[in-house]
Amino acid sequence: MKLLTIVTLLGFSIPSFSQEHKQLGADEARILSVYHGLDPLPPRAMALCGLPPAAGQDGMPVTFSVQLNSATVSATAFAVETSAGEFVTPVCATLRPAVEPLEQRTVLLIGPFSPGDSLPLRVEIVDQLEDIEGNSLFGLRGEQVTALAAGPSLVLAERFAPGASGLEGECPEETAQAVLLTWEGGVTGPQGANLAEAQRTAMSILLENGDRVVPLSLGDDDPDNHIIGCVAEASPAVSVSVVAGFFHDPGDDANPATSIDVISKIIE
Repeated sequence: MKLLTIVTLLGFSIPSFSQEHKQLGADEARILSVYHGLDPLPPRAMALCGLPPAAGQDGMPVTFSVQLNSATVSATAFAVETSAGEFVTPVCATLRPAVEPLEQRTVLLIGPFSPGDSLPLRVEIVDQLEDIEGNSLFGLRGEQVTALAAGPSLVLAERFAPGASGLEGECPEETAQAVLLTWEGGVTGPQGANLAEAQRTAMSILLENGDRVVPLSLGDDDPDNHIIGCVAEASPAVSVSVVAGFFHDPGDDANPATSIDVISKIIE
């Protein structure tokens, strides 16, 4: 069982989708990860959905490859299959706290996903849910749930110009590019601490010219599942690697060694 140190988090009509962290096609929508983040969730976490406190709930962030139309996010759009063979409708589904302009791709599900000895096995979209372009995500499935005891891994990395809309004020002036990193669940330092030098230097960014660098600084230091690596060098970032043990989820489980390719969002 995990205990929360801070309140953060997040068949069968079409083929299943791989959870491998690969480069995504521009028009390809998928569930990148389903993360069994907390059990039990503190009762006060229900406030994220404007609901009164409730005990006995799990927190499970679900991260998509596309940004979502917030108006279509609802609990009834999701079905969670458990190892007991039951299908559970969440009591809450919200984009909070990851609601900044370049985020909005991780839905925190709250519900009784592991009653008794059962565990959540997969998630399917069973009702209306759309991306920001209006495309339906009905039928998408997350076939793998990261276990409760596991720490968070990277699921997406995107490269932006440091002055891109949504990044204002996140990086110092000498930044040449910004890499927005999406994790399976909310990340902080150990025991909910702010990100610090240990987290910055645990990250290695491979550049197109073959150099490896660490970020100049880490931006967007709030306890959701997004952080920004501010990079001083101009050669495009092509991949990011993070040493195990430095980025902690709300249950204080540390990340495994994790790496991912970078998708450029800069029009060259």
